[in-house]
Amino acid sequence: MLIEDGSLPRIYDSYVKNAAFVDQVEPSALKGRDLFLGVCDAGSSHRWPEIVITQRYEDASGTFHPGFLVVPETSILFIGAGERLLGYNVERREKVFEDRTDYGFWGWTRHEDYILMAAELEFGVWRKTGEKLWSAFVEPPWSFNVSGETVELDIMGQLKTFSLETGAVALTNVS
Repeated sequence: MLIEDGSLPRIYDSYVKNAAFVDQVEPSALKGRDLFLGVCDAGSSHRWPEIVITQRYEDASGTFHPGFLVVPETSILFIGAGERLLGYNVERREKVFEDRTDYGFWGWTRHEDYILMAAELEFGVWRKTGEKLWSAFVEPPWSFNVSGETVELDIMGQLKTFSLETGAVALTNVS
């Protein structure tokens, strides 16, 4: 992967011209930072990225940074930047989802068949195939801990346990 955060590469037009798939998400937005992602086929002698994805996102004064997660067995690429969440099937060269989160994205984490998304005000769960299962509102300070098929959210000292698959509350404790 080729990643450039803050500006587009000087040879951006050549990357776009030589790519098999290009997705330019809100390229003309007035505010924000440019994010460039080029995905290269590891088995190809072709040196240009096969896939080019660009977007402009707001970074809340440098507080939030883009994050990426690739699931090799499903070819799904998860991208988070600012308030935008994107998913692509890099093998089929297609976008599989676009979603938003309030205020700012923190990061992706994988737990077995689930992809967990942490943001300033949201915790979300996707399948490794790119299908969003559920999300929950959270408020800082918050954290999460995964155990087996459940996730425990600690939201401002209040513990809640959810099923990873359904988001159903499994147990509520107050500390």
